[in-house]
This record gives sequence, C-alpha cells and structure tokens, in this order.
Amino acid sequence: MSHPVGTLLASTYRTPAGRLVVVVDPHASGDLGPAEYGAVVASTFRDLDDAIERMPSGYQVRPRSAVPFVRDVLGRYADGDLDALDEVSVSQPGGPFQQRAWRAMRTIRAGSVDTYAGLARRAGSPRAVRAAGTVCSSNLVAPFVPCHRVIASNGLGGYGYGVDVKVALLEHEGVLL
Repeated sequence: MSHPVGTLLASTYRTPAGRLVVVVDPHASGDLGPAEYGAVVASTFRDLDDAIERMPSGYQVRPRSAVPFVRDVLGRYADGDLDALDEVSVSQPGGPFQQRAWRAMRTIRAGSVDTYAGLARRAGSPRAVRAAGTVCSSNLVAPFVPCHRVIASNGLGGYGYGVDVKVALLEHEGVLL
C-alpha cells in the first residue's frame, strides 16, 4: 500500500506506562538505516494532537491500524524483552549536540539509569549538563530514545509525560526507585 510523500501514519499501542501514540514516516530512513516500515518520527503518551503539535509542519498524519513491526516490538517490550525498543529505527530533527545526546541515550541499557551529567559526558560535552536536560525534553520519540532513563543527580527529575509515566517505565525495566 503506497502513501503520498508527506503522509505520516499514526497508531496507538499499549505499553506498561499506558497508551502510546506512534507516528511513522514510511518514506524515512532512521538512525538504524532503512526499514520496511520507514522510521518512527514521533511518539507520545498523550494523544495524536500532541505528536502533531511537536513535529515539523507540512505533514499530513493519517490514523491507521498498527504497524506490525512496531506492534511486535512494543509487545515484546511489555512482555519483558527490555532491549526490544533498541530495534526501532527513529528519525527526529535536531542539531549536532541533540543528535549526539539522543544517540547516547540509546546506549543507556534497560534496567539502568544515567544522570543528566552522565548524558552530557556520553554525548561528548561534559559541561553541557543543562543542555542534556533540554535535549531530553525535546525528544520526539520516547521511549524508543529512552529519555526516561536519564535522572537528576539528586533524584528522579522530571519527565515531559509526567513523573508517573517515567516511574512506570523504569519500574517495568527493573529500576528500583
């Protein structure tokens, strides 16, 4: 089934932290290279309007049934295969530090956390601690880029979808809080 360029596909999936809306660009090649489904370009624990508001303009987003690969990965993740999220190719716009930080977030293994300072170091800019926090808040493709695994040095820190969602993801991954 072909879709016009500029048309994105949105589906809703169940996760251990609640409903997740995932937007796929079937024509994109993401960080893991070309994939049959394209790349995930947005995801949100809110609603489709939230995803659309945070994305670059000019796209038409069409609700559709589940993308089989994404559905299977999220199902495996919910069933305890905590590394399954790593298999999803993602694409999001951002500058060089953002791209490095998002790649670095994907190296934080499920079941572990790192601090904003640790993320800044992983991204090659150890003094950019505040910027690391900003990069987490601008992540369009959570939980595939696992900003929920980045915490404050003095506690949990915030989360754009609410601390309850962050806690649910971390508890599912076996992080004791």
